[in-house]
Amino acid sequence: MRGTGLEDVLPRVAEIVADVRERGDAALLEWTERLDGPFEAEQSLRVSADTLAAASVEDDVLEAVRSLAAAVREVALPQRPADTRVEAVSGIATERRWLPLESVGVYVPGGRAAYPSSLVMAAVPAQVAGVERIVVVTPGPAEVTLAVARELGLDEIYAVGGAQAIAALAYGTEAIAPVDKIVGPGNRYVTAAKLLVSSRVGIDLPAGPSEVVVIADASADPGQCAADLLAQAEHGPDSEAILLSLEQALSDAVRAIVVGQQNVSVEDMASLDAALARSDEYAPEHLELWLADSERAVERVRNAGTVFVRTSAVVGDYASGATHVLPTGGLARGAGGLGLESFLKPIQIVRTTSAGLERAREIALPLARVEGLPLHAAALEVR
Repeated sequence: MRGTGLEDVLPRVAEIVADVRERGDAALLEWTERLDGPFEAEQSLRVSADTLAAASVEDDVLEAVRSLAAAVREVALPQRPADTRVEAVSGIATERRWLPLESVGVYVPGGRAAYPSSLVMAAVPAQVAGVERIVVVTPGPAEVTLAVARELGLDEIYAVGGAQAIAALAYGTEAIAPVDKIVGPGNRYVTAAKLLVSSRVGIDLPAGPSEVVVIADASADPGQCAADLLAQAEHGPDSEAILLSLEQALSDAVRAIVVGQQNVSVEDMASLDAALARSDEYAPEHLELWLADSERAVERVRNAGTVFVRTSAVVGDYASGATHVLPTGGLARGAGGLGLESFLKPIQIVRTTSAGLERAREIALPLARVEGLPLHAAALEVR
């Protein structure tokens, strides 16, 4: 993945994951103290009901969270795939049903910053899908995160983060029962841990640093373009913000505004075709189109987490209800963002009639023979 530096941390992460898998809570506590600071003796890994109840947040923040949660819920509701039943071969009926996962772990970054909006983005679609058990892990839980969890009706919250939290969710410890899938953003240690445990548990995306590509022509406002570039660059020094400019005056104006910003760049493009090709090759997490005919251009986009048509990616971060848990590092070439289907799984059901079984023999026996699997043939012949 582009820009994650996972190879640098994989050996350490593998050590942490293996230790937690082997020693459970003891290792979980030791790694938490070593990496995040002392864990008070009277503390437990699980956030108490009293602590959750006491968490407070400003009224305007709470109202914003309610509005965001409602929007995410409304966007998620129509995303449920339809169950199907077909009889592709006469007498053989195949059904495909979508079932909710039983349990999901949500990672919420903590410590130096709090991201309650990410909790909303992950937990609300899981609730809409019908997931029964939603577990939240977050290091040094911020009061706002706890207040938002309470607002969402979540009460299984653990004050632990990093690779050790991912290992606990995947393999289980004495205090934390394992889950079926782990979702939510985190640093490269969290990302590496998710990749390491992905043979044991489902994961959403191995998300890397935030990124945005802005394609703009002479109709765009330089100040707005610069503001959106800087907004995504704000996530950290490894985030990438790129303007693909079709107008020299725009390029010059934006360069003057973002001067000194190491993770913001401006590229002059000869044509819209060239800009769209460059963006599709990069496959950005966020793509903004500030063009005289943005609607026509959006039809040509293939690779992006979310496309913003003459509006800011910050609208997607906080207000639209569209997920902001998106593919980064070029993964948008083959994956999309978190959605309702991320918390569902399909199960197939097959039924046959007597005539269908006879037809199955006609199809299966030659294939079993050519593949050298005589017992497969025998299993149908004995019926």
